[in-house]
Amino acid sequence: MAAPAPRIAVVGHVEWVLFGFAARPPATGEILHLSDPFEEPAGGGGVAAIQLARAGAETVFLTALADDSEGRATRERMAAEGVDLRAAPRPGRQARAVTILDETGDRTIIVSQPNAYPRADDELGWEALEDCASVYATCGEPTGIAEARRAGVLVCSARQLAALEASGVVADVVVGSLADEGEAVDFRVLGRSTRAIVLTDGTRGGRWMSVDDSGLWAAQPLPGEPLDSYGAGDSFAAGLTYALGRGLVLGDAVEVAARWGAEAVCRRGPYGI
Repeated sequence: MAAPAPRIAVVGHVEWVLFGFAARPPATGEILHLSDPFEEPAGGGGVAAIQLARAGAETVFLTALADDSEGRATRERMAAEGVDLRAAPRPGRQARAVTILDETGDRTIIVSQPNAYPRADDELGWEALEDCASVYATCGEPTGIAEARRAGVLVCSARQLAALEASGVVADVVVGSLADEGEAVDFRVLGRSTRAIVLTDGTRGGRWMSVDDSGLWAAQPLPGEPLDSYGAGDSFAAGLTYALGRGLVLGDAVEVAARWGAEAVCRRGPYGI
C-alpha cells in the first residue's frame, strides 16, 4: 500500500507576475518590448504551494491577498490547483512584478510594491499547521513565522532571515544560495536561529550543514532544454520541504529538492505553459 500523501503547509506571499521575453534587461531610458507575455500568480509562496499540490501533497497555503482582480484570480487559480488557500484580506492592490526572461532563460525581476504577509492575528486557522508534517515559510512577518513553527519541520527562506530572528523561534532548515546575494546566509545563525543551513550553487549543486554534520550534493541533470530560471529556487525549497515532510534525512532531502529545481528550469513560467 502506498504511503498517504503528506500534509504540508506554505506560509508566505503571492505576487501577480507579468512574464515576457527580451534579449536583455532594459538600459536606462530605453523602451523595451516584451514578446509572448503571460500573467500568473507567483512569488515564493505561490510557486511553492502549487508545486507541492502538483506533487500530490495535501497543501495548506496561508497568505494575504488584496480583493482586486489579481487577488481574486489568485484565489481561483489556487482552488483549481487543489490548494487549501487561507488568505487574510488586505486593502489596496495585490503585489505585482514584471519578470523579463532573456535568451538563456535567466530572469530579471522588478517588483512594484511591498509584498503582503499573513500575521498571527489574522483568523486563518493557524492551528491547522499542527497537523502538517512540514512547512515552507517565505514570510517577512515575524509573527507569521512564529505560527509556522507549529508544523513538524520548519523550512525558512534565507530572504526572511531577519523576520526569523525577530520571531524568536528556531527553524529546522534555512534554505539560501551561494550565488544570489539576496539569499546569502550568515553562518552564525547555525545553532542559534536554525538547526541546519542548505545553500544552492546553481550548476555546481550545493552544500548543507547542520549543528553536527555537513555534506555536498551535485547538480541534477536537466530533464530537458533549459527555458526559464524563474521559480527554480522556490521549487527547490518546496521539494526540500516535501522530502523532509516525508521523513527523509537532510542529506537525502536535498537530492529530491535538486530534482525539483532542475525540473523547474525546463518549463516556461513557474508552472509550465
